[in-house]
Amino acid sequence: MPEQTSHDFKYIEPERHDELSDGTPADVGEQQDASQERKAGGRGIAPGATLVPARGGRARKGSTKLTHHVPAALPVSDALKARARFARKKMTSELAREVGGGRCGMLASAFVKLGVEDMAMREAALVEGNVDLARRLGESARMHLLYARETCVKDAGTRPAGDGKVPPWMQVVEVDDDGKGSKP
Repeated sequence: MPEQTSHDFKYIEPERHDELSDGTPADVGEQQDASQERKAGGRGIAPGATLVPARGGRARKGSTKLTHHVPAALPVSDALKARARFARKKMTSELAREVGGGRCGMLASAFVKLGVEDMAMREAALVEGNVDLARRLGESARMHLLYARETCVKDAGTRPAGDGKVPPWMQVVEVDDDGKGSKP
């Protein structure tokens, strides 16, 4: 590719589309290594590796990096980071199931994330022997998790309950003195 100069700046002019060179083939050893990745009769793609790309934008719908991911830069061990990620997922699903009416909002999720990060740092401080810092981080984690629960309850209370119709299989049937049931 020829080097050109324009306005005292050097740049490389790319080849024209109809004059492209053939390129250079990869080393034979590299080609054989790449063929080893593929399995007999398979596509060479690990099982489950296409699930997220196949869903497109729906794979991350309703989640944000700020509230749904424990950062890798957290100053604790990899084991504590993994525990924090697991705890965040379990706590948000429990909040959604038990108090949120099936949903855990973004603000509640942010509080849960802050709480589990504080818990992970608390465990690291205990390992280092810094009891005072561990106590303060424990109190902070407790407050964040209580705020998450309170926020989730408030969010569930502000959501509309639906159209007010109860499906027939959930309706309460009152029984008269003569043993016959009647709808309320």
